[in-house]
Amino acid sequence: MAENENTAEEALVFQNGRPVEGKDDVPVRVNYDRAMDFLGGFGPWQKRVFYLVCLPIGFNAFHVFGTVFMAFEPGFHCRVPQARFSGLNATPAELLNVTIPWELKDEEWKRSQCKRYSYNSSNADANYGDFVEAHPVANRTTIPCDRGYEYDTSEYKSTVTIDWDLVCDNSWKVSLAESLWFAGVMVGAVVGGHAADRWGRKPTLLVSLAVCYLVGIICAFSPNYATFMTCRLIIAACTMASGIVAFVMVTELVSPDKRGFVGMVIWIYWAVGYVIFAGIAYFIRTWMWLQIAITMPYLFFISFWWLIPESPRWLISRNRHEEAAAILLDAAKVAKVTIPDEVFHDEIPLTQTEEKAKKNEKLYTFIDLFRTPNLRKWTINIFFNWIVNTFVYYGISLNTAALSGNLYLNFAISGFIEIPAYLISIVILDKYVAVFFCVFVCLFVSIGLKKEACTDVYICCRFGRRWPLCLMLLFGGVACIVAFFIPKHLGWMTTTLAMTGKFMITASFAVIYVFSAEIFPTVVRQIGIGMSSMSARVGGMVAPFVNLLGSYWAPMPYVIFGGVSIAAGLLALLLPETVGKELPSTIEEAENIGKKDAIVDEE
Repeated sequence: MAENENTAEEALVFQNGRPVEGKDDVPVRVNYDRAMDFLGGFGPWQKRVFYLVCLPIGFNAFHVFGTVFMAFEPGFHCRVPQARFSGLNATPAELLNVTIPWELKDEEWKRSQCKRYSYNSSNADANYGDFVEAHPVANRTTIPCDRGYEYDTSEYKSTVTIDWDLVCDNSWKVSLAESLWFAGVMVGAVVGGHAADRWGRKPTLLVSLAVCYLVGIICAFSPNYATFMTCRLIIAACTMASGIVAFVMVTELVSPDKRGFVGMVIWIYWAVGYVIFAGIAYFIRTWMWLQIAITMPYLFFISFWWLIPESPRWLISRNRHEEAAAILLDAAKVAKVTIPDEVFHDEIPLTQTEEKAKKNEKLYTFIDLFRTPNLRKWTINIFFNWIVNTFVYYGISLNTAALSGNLYLNFAISGFIEIPAYLISIVILDKYVAVFFCVFVCLFVSIGLKKEACTDVYICCRFGRRWPLCLMLLFGGVACIVAFFIPKHLGWMTTTLAMTGKFMITASFAVIYVFSAEIFPTVVRQIGIGMSSMSARVGGMVAPFVNLLGSYWAPMPYVIFGGVSIAAGLLALLLPETVGKELPSTIEEAENIGKKDAIVDEE
């Protein structure tokens, strides 16, 4: 280690093998922004680190959606005392007729899953015909399942639902586990962000991945529901911590003009992991082995100790310039460039200038988001939009089993549809908006309207954040509501509309993230984004319980998803337009953004 440090210091003094005059006694002070002029804003070194750091994002998707398959609810009914009816010589279907009642559910007659018939005497010596005649349906007594349940294991050999009877009166426990997942996500966001700022990006990333692996293996051997739920909560915190650290690391590595691009591309890894998980679950039908299978890849991340460097920007912010310089010298070798000695002996690095300015600034808190009238109402609007986006996104994702068709195919499509959604978001957020997105919108708007309507939409799409966000939420909401009112024999159309809703919500989530950053002023921007992310977890925690309403009326969850999405879309029109404008630096500047940006411009 000492040799490496000496080598790094020598490299700073001798550029290209020649001594740099007058630099021997000058302390190392790195300017990372100037270094990127030579490394490139997204050069070979940044790309190598980027592709590796993105991997945890993809693997995290396995755990986030784990309960879709591990807590899958197969067909089931009450377990009945077989011995009491053995004398009937009845077929399995006939035995169900005298033990399990029928119920009208969603306008269809189905076998009850949570009740069975109870008889004072079984008439064990009677045959089936005599038993039915002696006990007409109108005179039979029904009771809740008191002997456990019998499950259809033709598709799944074992799930947590089967192993711990998480059905009927206990079905809420599955939703609770999913809600507690988002509570863990909230903890991970707070603890992970603090740890990354205090102890560094790399240590926080490695520790969170290591804990995720260890607890993931323990989770696979959970003896009961409480242990499983606790393990899932810890895994949630670790996946969130590793996710935000990975996101911060890649955005710190690249130049400002590339941050939006890498910030969107990183989520394509998430979508790919989403799709791959469907294939893993298809081949592994036992929840314990599925949990092990999605955890084992985390062993690969041990190699990050050697493959991933610490963030140079973080090191510079901590005045660890020698370490940052050594990393940049390695980066120069990868990029095959020479970084001038002046980059390592910058008199006033950018980070120092910013730190001096911050010392003279007022200390702002989240309360400042609500001090002024315009910023207050925009903040509440943005928080609601984040909650709705998370609520609908996870509500649809975790309720894939309710869609018609094959569960695995629907789940894979649900993940795959996110890839074009993220790609479209990248283009929408560019000042020159994608023509193909506007054409897509026009296909919907121009039906039955004048030609000028399509032109208006194109103009709005081309030059705004507000209208694309509004239209995405509106179309997504309408698609969700219409989906479950399609006749059942057109199941493919229901799935298509649900996936359209998912597509729109995914794209709108990307837009609201950037839109929020453009509305919140610099002095409270990080606070505003952090509070928005925290509020979004409320939507994630509520979504699983809304899905439970489907047991009373199947369309209910999607009607709610669609309704709140439409509401958020309309409220988005009350936000100020920000495209093409300088980012506000102060509360006063933010307060004045929308003076001329109402839905109808003020004179």
